[in-house]
Amino acid sequence: MWSFLAVFLLLPVWFSYAHQFQQAQPDAWIESLELDKEKENYTLSASISLNLGEEVRNAAEKGVPLYFTINMEVLKPQRLWFDKTELTQQHTWRIQYNALLRQWRISYGEHSIPELSLDDSLQHIINLESWPINDLDQLDPAINYKGRLRLKLDTSLLPRPFQINAFNSSAWSLSTPWKNFTLKVSDIKPSS
Repeated sequence: MWSFLAVFLLLPVWFSYAHQFQQAQPDAWIESLELDKEKENYTLSASISLNLGEEVRNAAEKGVPLYFTINMEVLKPQRLWFDKTELTQQHTWRIQYNALLRQWRISYGEHSIPELSLDDSLQHIINLESWPINDLDQLDPAINYKGRLRLKLDTSLLPRPFQINAFNSSAWSLSTPWKNFTLKVSDIKPSS
């Protein structure tokens, strides 16, 4: 009798946690990635699923810049200690709406491209093609390395007032889980 009563009383608590877990599922993930060799350079291509959510979209449409950073790490497996980081690389895009010109713009490095919409701007990020990977040729071609890749909405680059709002809202903590992959430099084939 008491066990039935305990289950009956704890059931709403369990459903509450299950609902919170369901809401905590990522709105972004890396669907696929591929490493290629183009001439003497190594490149990475990835397909990413990304759902911004209404709060982030509304802020972007009011002119708040959005910064997306992709991070890649290559680790050398160690037998008795933590894996050694052999290579890290990151790339940041900025998407911003200019209300005066009614134009979206995506910027990365010294490059800037005008776009018609936020979704068109995001295509440059979620369909990542031929991102150059520096110093991959410096790795030992016989070793099986571990690699991992992730994309995140980088709130540390937002203007200060928005950093505070982003800190208090889960809508701004948008990040893919790390996508793990194995990497052997000698196995990367030239793209056709």
